[in-house]
Amino acid sequence: MVSHFITFRQSTFHYRKYGNGPRLLFCFHGYGKEAESFDFLEERLGSMYTIIALDAPFHGLTSWKHEMVVEPKFLMEVIEQIIKLHQEVPLKISLLGFSMGGRIALYLTQLMPDKIDRLVLIAPDGLHFNFLRWLLTGTMVGSKLMSYTVRNGNWALWVIGKAEQLKVIHKSMADFARFYMDDEPHRLLLYQRWISMKKFNPNSARIKMQVKKNTIQVRLMFGAFDRVIPIKGGTRFLNGIETFGTLQVVQAGHNLLGEIQAGKIVDLFTN
Repeated sequence: MVSHFITFRQSTFHYRKYGNGPRLLFCFHGYGKEAESFDFLEERLGSMYTIIALDAPFHGLTSWKHEMVVEPKFLMEVIEQIIKLHQEVPLKISLLGFSMGGRIALYLTQLMPDKIDRLVLIAPDGLHFNFLRWLLTGTMVGSKLMSYTVRNGNWALWVIGKAEQLKVIHKSMADFARFYMDDEPHRLLLYQRWISMKKFNPNSARIKMQVKKNTIQVRLMFGAFDRVIPIKGGTRFLNGIETFGTLQVVQAGHNLLGEIQAGKIVDLFTN
């Protein structure tokens, strides 16, 4: 593994580079994670791919200095810069996205479909409508509420506790929410990360058209016990593009990255 930094306007992106294969694979991590989430892929896919795992804005060692809302075309330009650095012969690239990173990978497929040959999505966000995210990042009332919550988190902790008590949300989701609401720095980071991804709203119908037009291979993996990302979004997405895609369900929860599922993840690139 080699750590790299690339400057984009006033910002600096950090990414890890693994392997030396002839094709490029770009990996996008989940919320609160970092590029190192993909360390386990080097010995398994490093001869097939040169693997590029980026830290998203407000994550890891990436230093984002632009307006808080990230323009998807900016990230596409960063990807194109990295391609020029690490690929001598122009070839199509592959994308791997986990959870929040799935939403990023989907939107990049929408922006640059002619440059992609394989899209691998693991418990991906972006395939179903998230009312809470829309409310908090897509409306004026929601944005003010989030801003207020950064400074005053007690009311949110109370709501989370009540929702758990009434079984509106599962304990695992409540614990996750409490972790990011427990103090002001965590709440500020939550606010920055949610707002930064505001414009990454993939259009599934448009992406499916491009999958068929550009013969992009699509591979989906979900956890049978995942309470964060529902499988039904993946099933709906594959409807009409079955020739190009597969969906695999594993006996696990949401966190599918790592050694336990490594073999099955590698299969998504070799089958």
